[in-house]
Amino acid sequence: MPQLTFKTLISHGFLAGAGACFLFGTGVTVGDVALRAIVNKNIPGAIEMTSLSIGLGALLSMPVCYAKRTHVTAKLLSELSPNRFTYPLGLVGALASAVFAAILVWIVAENAIEKLGSPETTADLGLPIPVLITIVALALAASLVAALAGLRFALRNERDWG
Repeated sequence: MPQLTFKTLISHGFLAGAGACFLFGTGVTVGDVALRAIVNKNIPGAIEMTSLSIGLGALLSMPVCYAKRTHVTAKLLSELSPNRFTYPLGLVGALASAVFAAILVWIVAENAIEKLGSPETTADLGLPIPVLITIVALALAASLVAALAGLRFALRNERDWG
């Protein structure tokens, strides 16, 4: 049985949260379609609930992808000559991921700070925009931490190239 470490618990927590968001969005969509077909009614705010939950699910899965370095990659050169290209391209990819994550955090955190105290709400559900943007900024901050961990892993563990 695999040992549960702090990193594993965090990873599983993010993935469980993402899965719950995806299931919620799916449930709302299926419920809305079923209600429309059966009683010609809809779930108020269904589109907004689905959009927000699916978006949050994607955000919650990002830190795990960055930390485990399981995001989409193309291994064209490293497949041709693994000894020559795997380490340098792995480092470039990990560094690019960390830079991209940092830029995302910077942009969204700046937006969240600007929106603090704003009375703006979402159109259908009336959820406060400053709270939603802050949640996005926090999820992206977790992604940045994970991207930096992925970069650290790449620096420490991919040195065995020829």
